[in-house]
Amino acid sequence: MGLGYGFAFAIILSLTLRRLLKPMNELTSVMEETTDGAYKSTEIDPEASLEVIKIADVYNQMISKLAERDQKLRGQKDLLETEVALRTSELVQARDTALEANRHKSEFLANITHELRTPLQSILGYTEVVKEVLEDEGIFNCEKDVDKITHNADHLLSLINSILDISKIEAGKMEVSSQNVNIKSLLSRAVDTVAPMIEKNNNALKIITNEADDEFLVDEKKLFQILLNLLSNAAKFTHEGTITLSAAIKNQHLLIDVRDTGIGINQEQQDIIFEPFRQIDGSETRQFLGTGLGLSITMHFTQLLGGKIKLDSEVGKGSCFSVSIPQKSSHEDSTNDH
Repeated sequence: MGLGYGFAFAIILSLTLRRLLKPMNELTSVMEETTDGAYKSTEIDPEASLEVIKIADVYNQMISKLAERDQKLRGQKDLLETEVALRTSELVQARDTALEANRHKSEFLANITHELRTPLQSILGYTEVVKEVLEDEGIFNCEKDVDKITHNADHLLSLINSILDISKIEAGKMEVSSQNVNIKSLLSRAVDTVAPMIEKNNNALKIITNEADDEFLVDEKKLFQILLNLLSNAAKFTHEGTITLSAAIKNQHLLIDVRDTGIGINQEQQDIIFEPFRQIDGSETRQFLGTGLGLSITMHFTQLLGGKIKLDSEVGKGSCFSVSIPQKSSHEDSTNDH
């Protein structure tokens, strides 16, 4: 009899536990299947215990809130992506418009400076003819005036050439070629050209070219312009000081240093000195004349030749511009691209 009661009790206990555990197992299974963004709610047997039903209700409420939150987040994400795409498109369009406008500006400057240069060269030619006629006629009282015309016309032609160069660079139309160049001879020509400027400010010039005996394959015109710009810059900003030009060919690279004992350049100005139309003194009453294109052209020409330019300077002590240019191969002739 006791055994029968015990067996019946065991059956009732088993059924009760199964009734309690089944909904709990189902709820646990649903929770395990729930992942981020793939939430699953559960339906509990109404005959389950009140505790299990309560847990299931709380879980379903949590799932509903999480799903609602994720939906809002997805909406905000989609909206943000749309705004970013729109803004990016606007920025790209603005950039392209600015680049196109800059290209047109550069082409216009290149065309207008070319048109200006032709008549100016004619003026210089006629001035030389007038000077010769005056000399032949023995009229010397106008010689200084004719020299002033020639000097100012030369200066104007130099400015026009600088603007033409920077315009071609910005428009991507600056061609690069290469020739075997006698470096010592090129240095000598550059020094002869700048000598009057150096002497005007009572400067001494030192030239060190012991290691520049070989010929070097490079764009001669651009290298000559680099030398002229650096030497002219040193002469302009140095008074009763020393300008040192050194050149060497090492490891297939041409190394050029132009050092002066002039006014120097502070760090803030060093950061912008290679930008077009920038000068150490940018005021309308500045002491030193020029367009501020020389160093910008120098940097661009150096880069077109595959080289690098570096500036070391200290206010009141002077500056040193160092240029390193690799030797070109004859097949590397090209036009700069942007």
